[in-house]
Amino acid sequence: MDRNKVYKFYKMFFALIGAVCMILALVQLAFEIKSGFMPGYMKGPDEVKHKVLFLSSFDPMYYTYKDQIRGIEEGLYSNDIEFDVCYMDTKIYGSDKDIEEFYKYFSKRYNNDVMHYEAILLGDDAALRFALEHQEELFKGLPMVFFGINSLDLAQRAEANPMMTGFYELDYFADTFEEAITLFPERKNLYALCDTSPAGKADLEKFLSYRGRYPEYDFHAITSTELEPTAILEALKKVPEDAIFFFMTCYDDKFGERHSLFETTSLIVNNVKAPIFRPYAEGREYGVLGGTYMDFSVQTRNAAEIVSEVLNNGADISTYELSLFTPSITQYNYMVLKHYGLSENLLPKDTIYVNKPESFVEVYKNMLPVAVLIVVSMLFFMGSILIAFVQEKQNVRALKASKAQLVNSQIKLIYQAEHDELLGLLNRRTIVDNLNSNLTADQEFTVIMLDLDGFKDINENYGHDVGDNLLKDIAKSLRKFAEKNGMTLGRYGGDEFIMFAKDKILNKESPLVKDITDIFSKPLSIGSGHVVMSASVGISNSDGETPPEQHVINAEIAMYEAKNRGKNMVFVYEDDMKQKVMEESRIKDSFLKAFDNDGFYMKYQPKVSAHTKEVIGYEALVRLRNSKYGPGQFIPVIEKSGWTSRLGRLITKLVVKQLGEWKKMGKEIKPVSINFSSRQINDTEYCKYLEAVLKEYDVDPKYVQIEITESLLMEENSITKELFESFKNLGVILLLDDFGTGYSSLAYLTYVPVEDVKLDKSLVDTYLCEGKEDFIKDVIQLVHDMGKSITIEGVEKDWQYNKLREFNADTIQGYYFSPPLDPEEAIDFKAE
Repeated sequence: MDRNKVYKFYKMFFALIGAVCMILALVQLAFEIKSGFMPGYMKGPDEVKHKVLFLSSFDPMYYTYKDQIRGIEEGLYSNDIEFDVCYMDTKIYGSDKDIEEFYKYFSKRYNNDVMHYEAILLGDDAALRFALEHQEELFKGLPMVFFGINSLDLAQRAEANPMMTGFYELDYFADTFEEAITLFPERKNLYALCDTSPAGKADLEKFLSYRGRYPEYDFHAITSTELEPTAILEALKKVPEDAIFFFMTCYDDKFGERHSLFETTSLIVNNVKAPIFRPYAEGREYGVLGGTYMDFSVQTRNAAEIVSEVLNNGADISTYELSLFTPSITQYNYMVLKHYGLSENLLPKDTIYVNKPESFVEVYKNMLPVAVLIVVSMLFFMGSILIAFVQEKQNVRALKASKAQLVNSQIKLIYQAEHDELLGLLNRRTIVDNLNSNLTADQEFTVIMLDLDGFKDINENYGHDVGDNLLKDIAKSLRKFAEKNGMTLGRYGGDEFIMFAKDKILNKESPLVKDITDIFSKPLSIGSGHVVMSASVGISNSDGETPPEQHVINAEIAMYEAKNRGKNMVFVYEDDMKQKVMEESRIKDSFLKAFDNDGFYMKYQPKVSAHTKEVIGYEALVRLRNSKYGPGQFIPVIEKSGWTSRLGRLITKLVVKQLGEWKKMGKEIKPVSINFSSRQINDTEYCKYLEAVLKEYDVDPKYVQIEITESLLMEENSITKELFESFKNLGVILLLDDFGTGYSSLAYLTYVPVEDVKLDKSLVDTYLCEGKEDFIKDVIQLVHDMGKSITIEGVEKDWQYNKLREFNADTIQGYYFSPPLDPEEAIDFKAE
């Protein structure tokens, strides 16, 4: 048999066995990941359907907070609900005066926002009391679920409220007590440390209540708030070594100084020689022996699931009864347990142990089959490679005479495959491969993407030969810079360059980055002249987790952000850039579908005479049908994507068609204003299109008004003059929209034929107040002096309307009279 065929057979055989073993290893690994062997992540909401407020009695450092938040996230995120948190911090600020100050803060901070929330979660007693007291004012109509309530009377009173239900915080001190005397039956001295807070008093009462049931035990209480810090220390040191010590609620000393859980635990563990039990979470890792406590994560998850059922399924919250049971967690420090020579058999079977050593097999038992399969696979692959090596060696010996030619040809081909033909730089595929092969996710490195600004204009104005020579000059400068600073450079495509720096983390203020941008600030020769270029630069820095190739994409996203923000800029990638790109893509998909499927519709907001309250017209406002995106989201993306003119024509047709329908219905028609974007300025046939649509639906031009913005007026040029003249000839009235958001110059009104000026809501909010209102009055008077009328938008309050009417404003537009309405509501609308 031919030797090469034998080599090929064994090489394929070994490779096949190695591949099979590797596939089996990957299947086993995937199974382990799916079954929870590898650390997972909490699934976030696919889309946010509802929003909830969690009002916490304490602060994020309170010992139950982590478990509460974990349970809430599990119960809400999986049901597409997000939440915000507001902290009362009553452990420090719990006096009546403090609660009153919190009420003022909450009323001011959340009074407007709370209406955006659809339900309230209440953590612990103080939050529940606050919600009960201020329900009508702050939480009217909102379903509320409480948890962690120590007072059964308070919980029962709240449960009687038809908008509330929740969970009582079950006490597991009895379990902890039984565990303590079971583990140490010979010890008859029992000590407890607590303070005089409501929770501390309750703990002390529970502890002392056992005296009647256990007369053979001596009960001793140390009350921290009755002792100075030095006295507390001495009291702890005097606890007999053969006693049992219960670490209860204890945060304050005699001077009212608040001590953290870690500080108190450290003080106890370092000074009490007796075994320490705690009927609450935390402390085991630092020397507390253990105890049983309520599982807060289960309770809060159950509370969150009730909220989910109410919001997602329409469940009636009044049908849920107060829950008096929540499962417990028994947790012990394994090393302390063994220090006292105690057996695990004395504790419940479901006890959780902290600091318990694990054997190698226990740690890696699920991975051993995977490891064995991978080792076997690698051995077979190595065998296959070895055979291939031997075969290659034989072939090399047979072809020794032509080796030099083959090597040279190979080097040339590799160079051609890896380098850009025009610039001699590494090409896109090679530099990305280079990045992946030389860097790992846990290393420090920076990826930089550069794109020349306006290079397309160079090619169009001077020709591609000049453009190619310009690229060569820039590539030469960049190569020199990269070699000097130990960086790797490549051509990513067209006029885009990519480079990466190992062991460096850069930002836009870094000297290296400034040196890169300086390269483009120097004049470059093009033919007989010179040109100064600029570049948009995107930077992505390693974070210890993201794969190197992803940083290429991240740097590109940052580079496009720099271009979108005005070019000749440097941006460092942030995660929200990627989210912004993805969100814009989803918005773009929505409006493209809307263009093809009748997905746009119009709302009409009435314009009301300030003096007669008569409806004198409407503003047409576009909306996306069956979409969560409002105009503030999809219009900027439409403008960015170059679809403004198409949308403008579509809006025009929808409005004129509606006017025609109102006319056929015999309705009294009032003028409707259409917003005209500065990006429509290049739609030179727009006026002809408007004229044709008016004729198609038999609508008089006087019923259509065009609202232009200040950005359209910044330059008085032939295009704008021709546009304004066309509108005038057609008989369409021009209005100036959003006055006050741009340069706000009344000088525009000297040459722009507008008949009405609309004052933006931002000026109303800023200046229509005591001490500044004369500014609004003066603007109205100035507009009137120029022979034009003025519309005030964003009016929402009765006093605003009365003040503007006093100032002689002409027209009012805003929620004070009406929000944007559907056509059938708008045409019959009468101002109150």
